[in-house]
Amino acid sequence: MGDQPIPQTELVTPPTDAGLRCPQCDYNLTGLSNPRCPECGQKFNWDQVRRAAANPPRIFFERVHGWRKVPGFFVTWATVLFAPWVFARQWIRRVSAVHAVAFGAVCFGSTSVALLFGCERAFLATWLTTAVIYIVLQAVCLSLLDVSGWRRPFATLRLWLLVGCYTSAVMMTEFVQGPPHLTLWDLRASTGEMYRLSTESVTYWAQIGVWVIGLVCCYVQRLRRKHASLCLVALAAVFMASSIVALYAATIEYIGVRLCDWYGC
Repeated sequence: MGDQPIPQTELVTPPTDAGLRCPQCDYNLTGLSNPRCPECGQKFNWDQVRRAAANPPRIFFERVHGWRKVPGFFVTWATVLFAPWVFARQWIRRVSAVHAVAFGAVCFGSTSVALLFGCERAFLATWLTTAVIYIVLQAVCLSLLDVSGWRRPFATLRLWLLVGCYTSAVMMTEFVQGPPHLTLWDLRASTGEMYRLSTESVTYWAQIGVWVIGLVCCYVQRLRRKHASLCLVALAAVFMASSIVALYAATIEYIGVRLCDWYGC
């Protein structure tokens, strides 16, 4: 018998990871054709999966899955409060409505449970109702100030609502002594409780400052994407911060106080 050639095994190169991930379990979908995840069985839309791969989430809470959501929440919470410029760069690229609402719900829920052990239920109901109303009013105000989004008003309003969900991270600091009780009268009169040197007033102003700085960073990123001048950005940021503080004080005075009377605080 003559020598026969030894068949050579054909090498199959695995497909390059294209970043296609299952929206449900984050399974790698590269090389698949059926729009159903073989890992969890979730059906999906290929166009949405491809768009997500082209623009992956930057916010840590949105990147992780499963049990890693818990540390992911606290990493994002710390970023929003202590590195708001980092969060602003993450948010401006992509933000998930589902994750933003879930993040805000955790902030509302955890603070509500904490406050429930130290205050009356009427006060808690007032706080929750006022906070929800304020976040909506804040989104409307920022949408009006956000000239870059005037051509798409509803999309811009949606974006600022989601930002409000994330910046509600400051609520998780309110379990110590409650939310800052700042009214328009406090802004007009320099002799109010908010201006007295005390642990309570310093804590309140620190909470307000951290929260406003986070919103300002997000607002500045929106303006910078339109290549606005630094002078214009600075003036707009100061006006925006002043408007937000005044809006918060007006909400407390005209809505919070009336709700407190209505609930019987």
